[in-house]
Amino acid sequence: MSTADNVVPFNPAPGIARTHRGPGIAPAPGLSPEAIQGLDASYCGTLTGDMRALLQESCGLSVRGFGNLDFTGRCYPQEPIQVLRPCLTLAIDDEGRRWIGETSRQQGLPGPIWCVLPEPAVAVHVSDDLASFLDKLNASAHPGHLARWLRGLHVEAQRVWAWRQALASQSYDACRKDRGLSGWLAELPLHARIYDLRAPCEVRGWPYGVAGPDGRFYRCGRLPVFAVATAPSGSRWQQHMTRKAGTGEVLWPAVAASLAA
Repeated sequence: MSTADNVVPFNPAPGIARTHRGPGIAPAPGLSPEAIQGLDASYCGTLTGDMRALLQESCGLSVRGFGNLDFTGRCYPQEPIQVLRPCLTLAIDDEGRRWIGETSRQQGLPGPIWCVLPEPAVAVHVSDDLASFLDKLNASAHPGHLARWLRGLHVEAQRVWAWRQALASQSYDACRKDRGLSGWLAELPLHARIYDLRAPCEVRGWPYGVAGPDGRFYRCGRLPVFAVATAPSGSRWQQHMTRKAGTGEVLWPAVAASLAA
């Protein structure tokens, strides 16, 4: 856990309930304004006003049966899945699960919060922001509850993996009907699998391992809409234009030349 240079009482920070200092949860001390200012250069993403206020109250938490959560971004390695960056790695637990919070928002606390499991290779949406994640963690901190919550999360990841083909098909149909996503879909490699997590649902996660260790990841801006593909190949737009050329339809000379190359 990050060390602090200025010990302060643990009072409620924005979105962080006083109950988070209850049984099984021990807060680390807060940071001085100077120390927080020093985080700017190394902090991945936006260090918002709410996050600065939280760091003044506590630089992290120790949760019995879970491990240490770090709010500074200095304790754990950077998240390797680039489409989830910029993000704060809050914890890496004993099972190798990575708990991360996106830090692209210009205000508020980091979010959404993801649990990236190594097996099955699924990223599960845990909560919309850090405050709601800590609420869940606090509610599960009672004896026996935390293990049950973590098992439930693992079961959810297994369901995402088991339904990966059906989820990709449903997501593609939904995205294809959305005019705002048509350009993004056209640029994806052939046979890319799409996972649309915008709407809350019973199974909310995307199987990043579906294309194997060499899989490539794509995301539509900062939306929770992802795609997973194998080695680089032509895009859907290129496939469409190739079909046009095969039917003898007139193409722009530059397009025809590129397809023939």
